Amino acid sequence: MIKLFKYVLKAKTFIIVSMAFILIGLLILFTYDKIEIHLSINSVNSSFLDFFFKYWTYLGDGIVAPVIVLILGLISYQKNGWSTFIWGFSTLITAGFLAQILKRTVFPDALRPIGIIDPEKLHLVNGVDLHTFHSFPSGHTAAGFAFMAFIAGFFFAKNKIAQIIIALAAVLIGYSRMYLSQHFLEDVVTGAVLGILSYVIAFTIKSFIEKKALPKT
Repeated sequence: MIKLFKYVLKAKTFIIVSMAFILIGLLILFTYDKIEIHLSINSVNSSFLDFFFKYWTYLGDGIVAPVIVLILGLISYQKNGWSTFIWGFSTLITAGFLAQILKRTVFPDALRPIGIIDPEKLHLVNGVDLHTFHSFPSGHTAAGFAFMAFIAGFFFAKNKIAQIIIALAAVLIGYSRMYLSQHFLEDVVTGAVLGILSYVIAFTIKSFIEKKALPKT
């Protein structure tokens, strides 16, 4: 337990910035209506932001993040062995599992913005396929925060500036889901919480696997 706590603290700066985002999000949610919030966020747009968020959102995708983990694992294999693969993939799998259980089993009828708000009131980005159901929570945000927490804790444990930048990158993944009208703020905030939780759970899994893998004396 002490070892787990110490390792989680390696991403302390990332977690602090992420928690600040979560707390601000909760404050906004308790103050304003979720549709009003979404329309306000969606109203701030430009051609550059359309292009940026259309592709930035893929960092929380079920394909791009695993590919990056695979590449990082191959590059760092000589130094880290299987640790990068085990922790990286267990982080993403945990985030995906938690998000999908909630999304498809607990809240299967949660409507996305396009299912509640008149499309004519929304700024929609060309080439983005909008979904109607399974809004809560945001799976992309959960995966994005889990993935970025892994990067922060595993590769930049001693670099606070890097962890701040990585946390802001995670926040932008969550923001992209609202900008593209794929999710509401409540979906994104919950996804961020799941992502951080997945980071902690994944290290527990990694520690258990490595302990079992050690030769008995």
